[in-house]
Amino acid sequence: MTMPTLLDPRFKKLGLLRPTKLDEAVTRLKGNCAEIIRNTPSSTPPQQPETSQSTDNNDLWHLLDTTVGQSRQSSSATADATIEVDRYLREVNLERHEDPLLYWSKQKHQYPNLYQLALTYLCTTASSVPCERVFSKAGEIVSKKRNRLNPNTVKKLFLNKNQ
Repeated sequence: MTMPTLLDPRFKKLGLLRPTKLDEAVTRLKGNCAEIIRNTPSSTPPQQPETSQSTDNNDLWHLLDTTVGQSRQSSSATADATIEVDRYLREVNLERHEDPLLYWSKQKHQYPNLYQLALTYLCTTASSVPCERVFSKAGEIVSKKRNRLNPNTVKKLFLNKNQ
């Protein structure tokens, strides 16, 4: 529940009371944001035209260029994610009655990667509580010990317990 709390612009850091949990959640948010940045297709630099050097030499330079490019992309993604998350967390929180989904639809260009995370984490929480209560009450009425009850009796007992 830490990610939805951080991504809810009404609560952000205020929803996490323990500093250690807050630090862990912010680090996780930055990591998730960096992962989105890494997975977002970006424009690739143009390829250098091949020269008449030996293939072994070209392979070595290609390996070196690839390694450096991946290193830059990784540190750049982490830095970009840190900047985006820190900027978002420094903003003033929304009022409690304001709609967080409306906020994210307005801010999707300012925080594009956090917007993607908000779509993932700020969904309606599924709850089985009302259903669980109904079935647990039914389970008290109809069980192996009471398996010979008339269906009309069960129906009456069940309706009386749920009212």
